[in-house]
Amino acid sequence: MKKILVLTYLFGAMVFNSFASAERPTATVETGSLQGTTEYNMNVFKNIPYAAPPVGDLRWRPPQPAASWNGTRDASQFGDSCPQPYVKNLSTGLALPGNEDCLKLNVFTPQNPGKDLPVMVWIHGGGLLVDGARDAQFTPINLVKNGVIVITFDYRLGSLGFFASKELIAEAKAKGEPVGNYGTMDQIAVLKWVKRNIAAFGGNPNNVTIFGESAGARSVTWLMVSDAARGLFHRAIAESAQQSPIRGLDEKRLGLAPATEIASKYMATLGVKSLKELRSLPAQKLVLTPANLEAGEFGSSMIDGQTLKGDPIILFAAGQQAKVPFMIGTNSWDASLFTFNQPPIDALAKSFNEDPKIVNQLYGSIPEKCAASADLMGDMLFRASTKFLADSMNGVAPGYAYYFDYLTKNIRPAYPGAPHGFELSFVFGSNALTKQAPKTPESSTNRCAYIDKAISQERTGSIWPGYMYPTTDKNDPQDIAISDRMSASWAQFAKTGNPNLEGQANWPIYKLKDDVMRSYSPNAETITGMLKERVDYQLQHLKKLYTSK
Repeated sequence: MKKILVLTYLFGAMVFNSFASAERPTATVETGSLQGTTEYNMNVFKNIPYAAPPVGDLRWRPPQPAASWNGTRDASQFGDSCPQPYVKNLSTGLALPGNEDCLKLNVFTPQNPGKDLPVMVWIHGGGLLVDGARDAQFTPINLVKNGVIVITFDYRLGSLGFFASKELIAEAKAKGEPVGNYGTMDQIAVLKWVKRNIAAFGGNPNNVTIFGESAGARSVTWLMVSDAARGLFHRAIAESAQQSPIRGLDEKRLGLAPATEIASKYMATLGVKSLKELRSLPAQKLVLTPANLEAGEFGSSMIDGQTLKGDPIILFAAGQQAKVPFMIGTNSWDASLFTFNQPPIDALAKSFNEDPKIVNQLYGSIPEKCAASADLMGDMLFRASTKFLADSMNGVAPGYAYYFDYLTKNIRPAYPGAPHGFELSFVFGSNALTKQAPKTPESSTNRCAYIDKAISQERTGSIWPGYMYPTTDKNDPQDIAISDRMSASWAQFAKTGNPNLEGQANWPIYKLKDDVMRSYSPNAETITGMLKERVDYQLQHLKKLYTSK
């Protein structure tokens, strides 16, 4: 009888534990045990350290190994975003700067993952200055539903992530370390962590896809040409990967001041003269300075000779990118990113050394005169570079291009096209977690009014005006269908390197001479020759830009 009671007790304990683990999933990684949570039919493990906090003497150093912990770490809550002037978070709005102890990642898996699932590693955008992994739109509900594991993470931003003074360069040289691109080094550290640990979550370390949007997509193209990232991923997706020249460490190139000159200005603004003084300052002071907010000052990587050896445009053209399947695309109004404080189109054309007559011929008929200058920049930095990079994959690995031109029904009249970032909630399947569309259709007369209002808001300090937030209708069947199509193709690409799915129109490998792209719009599934005259002109100009002195 005693034996029966003992066995009954043990059996009961086993049953209890199995139920407990079902409620709170567990996993063990190289640094210790984790207990996650279940959300939206996913197992989720949050706030996992992938590197040591970059504080004190580790500020402006390559990421160092994370420390182990005793017991089981609670992994049910997101960690802090990295320090930044402001945090764009669609679930909570604007928040105060984050925490330097931010080198954490999050793992989203199916509830019963099994083994060897494809892995997708998300790199968030925000100009390398703002945002973070806890943004609600990055909740990968549909991606995980399609049988992949998704990793989101935070990486160093702004002056803490992309900075190189003369003293810092000398220190790095003495230590034999790379310098300047600390945010990119963090991204590579995540990929190394995935390789070592993802099997604990049911993932396949030999089937990893990197994907990102905006600055995250630029990061994808940088990783594509980085020797330090070779072999750490097997597919790549770049959403709205704006391409512009990258500055040098201590030399002027392609019209850009060197990183050391930017660093000197920044240190003068802060009133410090040494690296030791910089490292002693609180993070909040480092990110809340006028120098840090100047457009383009810290919103770019730099060619350091180790992490990054050149511009993707140049290296893709030379066939020096990673030989992995590649998907890249743009939104129809990615130019919304450039609507702020742009000069009239004639002045802009002159500043870019473009022919005013040709520019007027190509852009003079744009209905929204308030958007014409932005469209010129959008064609050059988004559309032309997207086609150039996709076409450069020929002979290297399969390359696919897409065009996102979808807006939920009630806001279609009010926008010239799909603004920058509006595809995100459709890819992730987070439609219900983002801003919802108005109940009644907006007026077409609002198009320039939206832009003017946004510019006014920006001038008064509201950096992320309302019109720039992705807007969906969680109850609209067409919204749901577009999201299902996109997330299924993204997941299929992660699984096989080919985004084609049964029941959808053929998505061909991209060739500039054929110019066939997948289209996500209310109408056609493919598009050919999109804005051909404008893009062909800007392709030629883009090539000149990268050969100028």
